[in-house]
Amino acid sequence: MERLINAIKQQAAMMAAGQAMPRLGLVSSYDPDKYAAKVRIMPEDVETGWLPISSPWTGNSWGLFAPLTPGDQVIVLFEGGSLDAGIVIGRLYSNQQRPLAATPGEFWLVHKSGSALKFNNDGTVNLTTASDLNATVGGNANITVSGNIVSQATQWNHTGPLNVDGAITATGDVTVFKGLSSEFTMATVRTIYNGHTHVDPQGGSTQKPSQQI
Repeated sequence: MERLINAIKQQAAMMAAGQAMPRLGLVSSYDPDKYAAKVRIMPEDVETGWLPISSPWTGNSWGLFAPLTPGDQVIVLFEGGSLDAGIVIGRLYSNQQRPLAATPGEFWLVHKSGSALKFNNDGTVNLTTASDLNATVGGNANITVSGNIVSQATQWNHTGPLNVDGAITATGDVTVFKGLSSEFTMATVRTIYNGHTHVDPQGGSTQKPSQQI
């Protein structure tokens, strides 16, 4: 029996010798059209051919895209143990590419520009952009807020009708009309209304309105 067990172990070792185990490597090239990468397997520093990159969400011209950058440390899995069928299955942080100290249980999506989307353990969601925030909506944008909406901006430009069921409070001026050569703000409307007069049928003009805005 012992001889049989040893023979089985020897045969298993011989079979395993011809199979490639998962390996670590550094990305050397990335092809955005094929969503594929070349990897230099370490420590031998041998470059692979073009390998597909796994993604948790894929479709025909849609899905989750996180392109690899040359220098990224990745894990390469060889399908069926074959050296000719490698797949990049994930990335790892390293001493050169340090992680952020995210709190366990939270989900952070952080770009190298500083833009970030963070889901925090207390239920809050923080969205930070290093530049413009652009949104394109094909239908309606429906927002239900149980509390207040606080907006701080040096200028707020709105095109099209704005329907508000409630009060709008602004600490700064509000532009109500802007044409090619003229602009009317709430301050302009207030000045015109508070100073306007009417022609008096008995002659002259009426007084300014006693009820001022």
